[in-house]
Amino acid sequence: MLKIDQLHVSYGSIQAVRNVSLHVDEGEVVTLIGSNGAGKTTTLQAICGLIPSKGSISYQGEKISGLAAHRIVEKGIAMVPEGRRVFPKLSVMQNLMMGSYTRKASKQELKHDLDMIFTLFPRLAERKEQFAGTMSGGEQQMLAIGRALMAKPKLLILDEPSMGLAPIVVKGIFETIHQIKANGLTILLIEQNAMMALSVADRGYGLEHGEIVFHDTVENLRKQDIVKKAYLGK
Repeated sequence: MLKIDQLHVSYGSIQAVRNVSLHVDEGEVVTLIGSNGAGKTTTLQAICGLIPSKGSISYQGEKISGLAAHRIVEKGIAMVPEGRRVFPKLSVMQNLMMGSYTRKASKQELKHDLDMIFTLFPRLAERKEQFAGTMSGGEQQMLAIGRALMAKPKLLILDEPSMGLAPIVVKGIFETIHQIKANGLTILLIEQNAMMALSVADRGYGLEHGEIVFHDTVENLRKQDIVKKAYLGK
């Protein structure tokens, strides 16, 4: 579904990502793990057309490198950004509807999708008219995921969904990711918390200093010393 070949991203003289190649097949959850500053978010921003890059990025067999960000959303890729970035002065409902701005959907279709999101996140249903800026971090993460799902993506990209959240909230967020996975949505997950990321993913890539240093199935990664020592605390 998604294929990246020899991706390079530079900020002036600093090369943040170099020679990154990875793929995500339809129906899988693939995680990209690495420490802070490894280049994970930069890679995502390149995929979503938010920053210029060199190399090849293709989606469903079509090259998307160089496309404007809104055109990439229209093609079926939606991202939940690091730090959630909800619209603080808009209500929950208004934030969710912003997620559907690229769609030409009927009121009935939108209502169906909203009902699905409220089933996934009952807390949002209780707070439809609440301003997003007054919500807790966990509630804002629910809202950010719900907003992305309103774009009706075929590929959902999650950037550090556990960041800044209490462990019990992180557990709930990852339970929701399991549900989304069970519904058949393809997911690319970027996460510092390798333990949680590997609990939901099918395959994983490790990124260090802007380069891929390992790639394997989750089952095999759990057995590798480099992963256990660097990411799993073993």
